[in-house]
Amino acid sequence: MTKYFLSVLLCYCLIFSAHSATYRFGVTPWQKGQSEDSINHHYRKMLNYLTKETGDQYIIVSARDYQQMIDFLADGKVDFASISPVPYVLAKQINPGIQLLVTEMSWDKAHETLTDSYMGYFVTKKSRDDINSLADLNMKRFGFVKKESSSGYKYPNALLKEQGLDYETYFSRHYFLGSHPRVTDAIASGSIDAGATWDFNLSQATKKHGDVFKIIFTTPPIPNLCIAAHSSLPAEKADRIRNALISIDTDLLEGLPAGGYVIRPDSFYDVVRNVALGNKT
Repeated sequence: MTKYFLSVLLCYCLIFSAHSATYRFGVTPWQKGQSEDSINHHYRKMLNYLTKETGDQYIIVSARDYQQMIDFLADGKVDFASISPVPYVLAKQINPGIQLLVTEMSWDKAHETLTDSYMGYFVTKKSRDDINSLADLNMKRFGFVKKESSSGYKYPNALLKEQGLDYETYFSRHYFLGSHPRVTDAIASGSIDAGATWDFNLSQATKKHGDVFKIIFTTPPIPNLCIAAHSSLPAEKADRIRNALISIDTDLLEGLPAGGYVIRPDSFYDVVRNVALGNKT
């Protein structure tokens, strides 16, 4: 009986391994102020869970910036990826076959309700009594993140244009600092007067620097990051990953901005397309 059981188990393992595969998971540098090892550690718990649920193996591919993640997903250098909203719509513009798997759910500011959108902010220091509104930023030093960033550039730029303002002439100086933590670090140190960031980074920056920031302008809600797949990922695999993620234990997401995942249609990101492609604000 024991020999028979072992034989059956061996056959099962051989069949299982024959149908398993290794997939590349791309990580968007949403919080590049953290070390790559730290970000990979947070995602590894989620990917270990996916291995258990799907039988496949997953390796992490880190992008150095937003543009590289767009290229990775559009060109199939990753099979699926966690990707910010503007990079997602830009990648899908290049490769319409990219498929949306799930949208992140995140906690609201009070950490009471999960939401499928997040907020972008114009932030300065609380000690800056001279800066309390958008009008007070005239001829001040302002920090953006990167031109591919949703809350770090695309939305702020669109909102400035809506007010008839050109950031190249409205601010005395403007900088593209490369990551959200660098923006809030620069505000805290006083090397810039204000900057653009998002709610998750602002909460992280407050833990790092203390309660030194104040919000002077808020964007409309921005659809959350999503997990999207290259067109080459088999539909059956995409469905398995999608179904596993919407059922994931939130403890496995500790350290990530996600508090869970939900299925949303691609049209959910149309508002981002309008901003990213300059159709409207």
